[in-house]
Amino acid sequence: MTARSPGPERLFTVRIEEDGASLAVHAAGELDIATAQTLEETLRHALDGDVASIVLDVAEVSFIDSWGLRVLLRAAAHSRANGDVLRIRCGSGVVRRMLDVTGMDDRLPLTV
Repeated sequence: MTARSPGPERLFTVRIEEDGASLAVHAAGELDIATAQTLEETLRHALDGDVASIVLDVAEVSFIDSWGLRVLLRAAAHSRANGDVLRIRCGSGVVRRMLDVTGMDDRLPLTV
């Protein structure tokens, strides 16, 4: 399944791969005020499902603002309250830099 945010100027895609009881959620493009809801709805649906693990891969996110960071923090909190199934792979790109600058990396379930 692939979800796209509205408007070509804000190209953002979310792709889900299912492997048994595990999900991989791949986000790419600009994660900002205009696109954050797309990812938030996808993650909410995934976290409310019956899966053993979810890996959110944001390594291909080319821009993230405070709205995007908010989505990651809310998803992590929801996961902790409901079985702690979420892991976030951010690579070394812009999401990693945002986490380093804000000091929020310790509040997220990061994985390599």
